[in-house]
Amino acid sequence: MIRATTGGVLRSYRANLMNSFIAQNKARDTVLTQRNFNSYAEDPAAAAEAFRLRKSRMAVESQYKICNGAISKYQSAFISLDTIDKLIDTANGGDDSTLKSTTLEMLNDPKGDARVQLTKVLDQLSASIVQNMNQKYGENFIFAGADGHNVPFEVKNDRLYYRGVPVDAATPVKYLDSAGQEVMLNDNNQVVPAGDPTGTRFLLDRKIETISKSTYDSYDTTPPDVLKNTNGDPAEFVDDKGNTYYILSKNTQIMTQEEFDEETVNAEKLKFLANDEKQFVDIGLGFQEDENGNLIESSGFDIALNGLTFLGYGLDEDGDPKNIYSIVQRLKDIASSVPEEGKWSNEVYEEFRGLVLKLEDASSKYKTEFTNLTASTTKLENNLKLLEENHYTLQEQYSDLEDVDMADAITSFLWGQYCYNAALKVGNSILGQSLMDYLN
Repeated sequence: MIRATTGGVLRSYRANLMNSFIAQNKARDTVLTQRNFNSYAEDPAAAAEAFRLRKSRMAVESQYKICNGAISKYQSAFISLDTIDKLIDTANGGDDSTLKSTTLEMLNDPKGDARVQLTKVLDQLSASIVQNMNQKYGENFIFAGADGHNVPFEVKNDRLYYRGVPVDAATPVKYLDSAGQEVMLNDNNQVVPAGDPTGTRFLLDRKIETISKSTYDSYDTTPPDVLKNTNGDPAEFVDDKGNTYYILSKNTQIMTQEEFDEETVNAEKLKFLANDEKQFVDIGLGFQEDENGNLIESSGFDIALNGLTFLGYGLDEDGDPKNIYSIVQRLKDIASSVPEEGKWSNEVYEEFRGLVLKLEDASSKYKTEFTNLTASTTKLENNLKLLEENHYTLQEQYSDLEDVDMADAITSFLWGQYCYNAALKVGNSILGQSLMDYLN
């Protein structure tokens, strides 16, 4: 026979009351946090899956911010490049002064009546181009490649530099005579035999102008300026057909070994800055490394914008600059060399005209790169939409796993509250201790 005592009833009541209180508090916490679980121990499987989803969502959020920032940077770049495009060419058929319209006016000005003013326009337009290429997005320079903290373009001594490197640097090639020997010159730019210790300079195979011996001999009084030997006679060279010719010294390029080495290094720097320097960011394309620990470029996005890509760099096969600013400055120098109101000589006119055509070519390449930027912006915008969809999907999965059904949660809380209140009410009906409790 089981004996029921008041103490036993009270102990059982207190235990049940505490369980009702705990159940009510747990239901209240669920309503307040709106979560199915608040610790790993409550549901290990669901917690592990929620951690994976949370990590994926944070990665997508980071990629979204990077992609959105890249779009903003490219939009700022587009504004600057569009301004430069209007400086280069006539916008919308208008008659504003642009590089192309100004150079055409100079070609059509044989008497030089407006040449002085037009050279000033060329100088102002080229300066405006450099100014626009030095624009910032936030605290960083837009067209400085991977180094956004330092100004990309600077003009020093009438030469344009990109991050400290002259934009007209090109790998020099030494000129060889018919015997395959380097043509050496002394400090007075006189040709000396190969191996002569006074030979401190090299003749470069770049825009060399020659005349035949018969042409040189046809001048009776003032023969053209050609390279001379140390005895003062013209330095003779023989081509592969056995014809003797002289090299005109007017546009001949000569370098010391030190200058040769420096130019070679600068050319390599320009090549690296323009083609190989990249700044990859993760915009959700995978961002993976190969077996050697190098980033797989297709898995990232190169956010670096290099000003050399748009304006050009180096020299062409004729020894003329490829950079738009440098071409314009060269055009200005040629035009300025003609006396005011003086007529073009055929030689100067053809040189100027040739550079105008090269400006057209450089402008065409600029427009191509400008168009490529627009395509890259479209790619970023499409990727941003995919990231938005991914974030929405992950949020839905995460919500289904962790978030509670509020109707069920509130119902459970109300039921827990009812049970707790009922337990309290039952306690008021329990009798005081009986005589048997005292006897025990």
